[in-house]
Amino acid sequence: MLLREGDGFEICRDPKDLENGERPSLLSRPRSQRGAQVDYASWKHFVEGRRETINGMDQALLDSWHRCMDMAVDPAPRSCWDFLPVSQLEPFTNTLEKICGEIETTAYRAIKGKGLLMTFTNAEGRVARTSGDLKVLKQADRLNFGPGANWAEVSVGTNAIGVALATGLPMQVVGEEHFCRSHHSWCCTAAPILDPRGDIWGCFDISGPVESDHTGNMELVLQAARALEQSLSRLYCAELEGQMASLFSSMFNSVTTGVLFLNKKGRITSANGIAELLLSRSVDALRDRKGEEFFDLSPYLAQAKNASLCDPVVIPCRANPGLLARAMPTFSAGGAWLNTIVTITETRHTRQFALSARRNGRAGLPPESVPGFEHVLHDSEPMRRAVRQAANAARTPSTVLLLGESGTGKELFARGIHQAGPRAGQPFVAVNCGAFSEELVQSELFGYREGAFTGAVKRGRVGRFQKADKGVLFLDEISEMPLSQQVNLLRALEERAIVPVGGTSPLPVDVKIVAATNKNLAELVRQGRFREDLYYRLNVVGITIPPLRERGRDIALLAEYHLGRLCDDFGIPCPGIAPDTADIFVSHTWPGNVRELVNCLEFAANNLSGPWLKPGHLPPYLQEKAGTRPAENRQEESRPQGFQLKDREADAIREALDFHKGNISKTAKALGIGRNTLYAKMERYGIEA
Repeated sequence: MLLREGDGFEICRDPKDLENGERPSLLSRPRSQRGAQVDYASWKHFVEGRRETINGMDQALLDSWHRCMDMAVDPAPRSCWDFLPVSQLEPFTNTLEKICGEIETTAYRAIKGKGLLMTFTNAEGRVARTSGDLKVLKQADRLNFGPGANWAEVSVGTNAIGVALATGLPMQVVGEEHFCRSHHSWCCTAAPILDPRGDIWGCFDISGPVESDHTGNMELVLQAARALEQSLSRLYCAELEGQMASLFSSMFNSVTTGVLFLNKKGRITSANGIAELLLSRSVDALRDRKGEEFFDLSPYLAQAKNASLCDPVVIPCRANPGLLARAMPTFSAGGAWLNTIVTITETRHTRQFALSARRNGRAGLPPESVPGFEHVLHDSEPMRRAVRQAANAARTPSTVLLLGESGTGKELFARGIHQAGPRAGQPFVAVNCGAFSEELVQSELFGYREGAFTGAVKRGRVGRFQKADKGVLFLDEISEMPLSQQVNLLRALEERAIVPVGGTSPLPVDVKIVAATNKNLAELVRQGRFREDLYYRLNVVGITIPPLRERGRDIALLAEYHLGRLCDDFGIPCPGIAPDTADIFVSHTWPGNVRELVNCLEFAANNLSGPWLKPGHLPPYLQEKAGTRPAENRQEESRPQGFQLKDREADAIREALDFHKGNISKTAKALGIGRNTLYAKMERYGIEA
């Protein structure tokens, strides 16, 4: 503890020591310039083996001399011999870089021109960085006093850094007070830097030749050390907050129960992936909605009037009566009611993994899930690899490029990357780059200032980059970004700053970028339709999501799950999947991938009759797989084998268009592809709506 006493300072040990009767160590009052407390003759007598008490010498310094003798430190003139590569100090130097900025600048201004240098060391006395006047830096070099050097007592004897680290006290060592002869021409002043736990984290020192101006150095090192401790505490708190948020997010999204949080007003503030699946709503669709829309909270509110309520209360689920929902309050330390936690589980025996289990002999056990990716149902090795790669990429701020056909689940992967990483508690903002005209791209991404253009909203508008600050920005269909606007996106990615339309000053943004495309970007670059520099800026961590046809047993797993979900939504009995229907699912190439599978199952769910899902319940183009349609409708059998897949796709598009009476949106949804993709295929096959 540092106590102010007139113009001096008093350093006390832990208050518990004072209670035991120990007297505090006293720090010498700062003087304009003090000399050494011991002369050369006394020093020589001591190092030659005569360890008598030296009158007038601080006990802390005398104790240090004794330690040096016990450690057999050589007092003869010499330079430091113990060095480490600076790269081995990186964990310390990285933290130091974050906290020392303004403090180092201020301290340097105070010593500039006085023939001094200042030094930062870690808790072991390793010099991390030095700065000061050029002349004194050159003198220090002759003692090897530079980055990587060991300035602990065991290496260079008694010195301010070594004694401060050994005792935990600020220290000034002048001239002959140094144990090693080579340092007798130096004066050094140091103070330890403590971390938030009270352990020594490092040391700050000001040194220079004895004849330099050392006035006020003790006050300066104390002020600098305290300022560094405050910065270190803020950094520790920020990192701890991030770790806790990441831990909470991992726990929140790794449980196999749906969890939602309701605020005091009864509105949903957050929900995990299982809640999304069970309620068939996305997090965005749930957030800020009234809990009463999905649950009957009256039984819970009736019991909540009792202040002692702490057990969960079963409440009816309006969104799906087949779910078991429970509500439970959370309280502050003072007993105030804060929020409500609602958990939801299935009441019926889930059969979503049954068919997959029968096929691979896993006794009905669900596949292992990766935290953050629980909503990505999979059990195949290609999908496991993609999920593992995405989970690893979620941990870092690196840009991710998701590659995969339409309907493979690129947005699910993007949300998984958000949930699995340290930004889980921050915004997730999705942007469809093909949904905006060339004129609107820049204002949508970067926002605009008031009066930036005709029709601009008064007071301007915040862009998607700013909305995603500290979180994840998902740039879907990045290949559709107009070529003229790609340079603006490139600049934002390189500079981590954006300039709103009509603005002049760049605004820093901290976002993790996840981009996605179903196109071959490298080929678009070769054709001059996509900027090469933007391609390499986006393709830092490229992840290819396998198409459904390459996912093997995942087809059965997904079919079982989504059929059960749809039947629950429609309030109809969920049938089993007949073996011949399962064979159709496995053999189909699924050009629309999972989206096509889900739409196929929704078509079938609207035609169900009986306890089994049979081929006759499937869309017409899939019925052909089972041979249930008349032979004249299976024209592909008479066509050349090499064109069978292309013709099958063309026939499927014609049949879907005919079924939906030429409605492009409904046809694209039924086929599991986007409108633009459908138009391209129609043009390729010469199909008219």
